[in-house]
Amino acid sequence: MSEKTNPELNTEETAASVSEDTEKTVLADNDEAIVTDDTEKTVLADTPDNEETTDITAVEEEKPVKKKSTLQKPIIIACCILLVAILGFLGYMAFFLKEPENVTWSNDVNDVTYYYEFKSDGTFTGYLGSIEMNGSFQKTNDENGKTITLDKSFGSFYQGASATYSIKGSRLFGNQEMSCSYSDEYEFTLKQSKREKKLLDLPEDFTADESLVGSWIFKYMNYDIYKVTFNKDGSMVLEFLQDGVKYNGIYTIDGSTINFTYYVTDSTVVPIDYAIDGDYLTFMGYQFVREGSDAEKATSDQMMIPQANNQTQETQAAEAVTEAAEAAEAKEDAE
Repeated sequence: MSEKTNPELNTEETAASVSEDTEKTVLADNDEAIVTDDTEKTVLADTPDNEETTDITAVEEEKPVKKKSTLQKPIIIACCILLVAILGFLGYMAFFLKEPENVTWSNDVNDVTYYYEFKSDGTFTGYLGSIEMNGSFQKTNDENGKTITLDKSFGSFYQGASATYSIKGSRLFGNQEMSCSYSDEYEFTLKQSKREKKLLDLPEDFTADESLVGSWIFKYMNYDIYKVTFNKDGSMVLEFLQDGVKYNGIYTIDGSTINFTYYVTDSTVVPIDYAIDGDYLTFMGYQFVREGSDAEKATSDQMMIPQANNQTQETQAAEAVTEAAEAAEAKEDAE
């Protein structure tokens, strides 16, 4: 092969160099095109976000700034005043109120615990075992001090007699005491307490007389005198309506006899004969009528007269009702 001359070599090197530079230029141009294309895509991709951000910013700028209501402060102040008033009232009730209402009081008379509840409407309820006494009371407050008067004798209180009283202690802590007196010779103290309910156990295997179950009333001269209620579970309530006395107890049936059991310091059983004739009940020697029946709607002369052989006699149950109170009064009189 013949060797190339210098001019030919120079020509080829120059051509190769130009070709190489051309390729680089083309590649560079292509890279720029790619970069330019990617940049355009990036710009296009970014443009909606920027527009959305701009729109959100514009909307936020367009939202009006909420102003605080002019009623907000007065409402807060009113709530604070109400709260202070409530706390003040509760504090007054707990530490400064020295009245007998809405407190359960108790004291012992002849080893028997009596409970007293005076209500804001002027009524009171006394409890002795399973016996309730319902009545009313009045208060006075003058230069001679505070007095309380009950319309019935119960526990340490005499019917219609005014007892002076004073109260010390706190309702909140449950240590109030009410000191009462009728005279220098007769003073007693009631203590704030929680009533212990005397509930008798219902009779076992009890089978009720369906003709007896319900409420019965004895009326005389258009007055409700007695009411007795027999329940299916063996519980029973005997009420002396004119005296406001209610006996809560249980009963069993032995042939034609109802054995009525109530509680004072111990269980007391009173046997009472009974007989049923439709809506009429012979009980305690009196003729009762079923509550709500046609017999009850009849005139008093037709149904309210006791049996002839019992018209002027107290029944066994009536004697039992008054026995405890009479014994307490007798002992107090002796003292």
